[in-house]
Amino acid sequence: MKKRLFIISTIFFITSCSLPKIIVYDDPLSAAEHNDLGVVYEKKSMFDLAEKEYKKAINKNKDWYLPYFNLGNLYYKKGEKEKAVEYYLKALEKERNPDVLNNLAYVLYELGKYEEAQKYIEEALTIKKDPKYEDTYKKILEKLKK
Repeated sequence: MKKRLFIISTIFFITSCSLPKIIVYDDPLSAAEHNDLGVVYEKKSMFDLAEKEYKKAINKNKDWYLPYFNLGNLYYKKGEKEKAVEYYLKALEKERNPDVLNNLAYVLYELGKYEEAQKYIEEALTIKKDPKYEDTYKKILEKLKK
């Protein structure tokens, strides 16, 4: 009887000390959902969280220009203009979007790289006529005349 009680208590002790199984699920959000979440965080000035979500969107879909563009905008807001340029260029590798071209031209303008900025804004204007793009173009031309 004591032997049986010892065996049962030993088995109970051994099984109760086993580690629980950890189950890891794949990320249930799509690239678009991560990107949208990043936009929400950015609007709330939660820049670190926005950056993480944009990067998750990129990891989900490396061929989509929008999270690269949004990261460029985020870095611009944070005052990291060189990093903004880097991400605008990455966005352009995915899609020649006129908004990306305009923003890139504007940041280059602010960095004093007027000839390079002119190239990008002229490309944006060939894709789409937009008053914002024309304003950027005028600012660049004024600097090039000096």
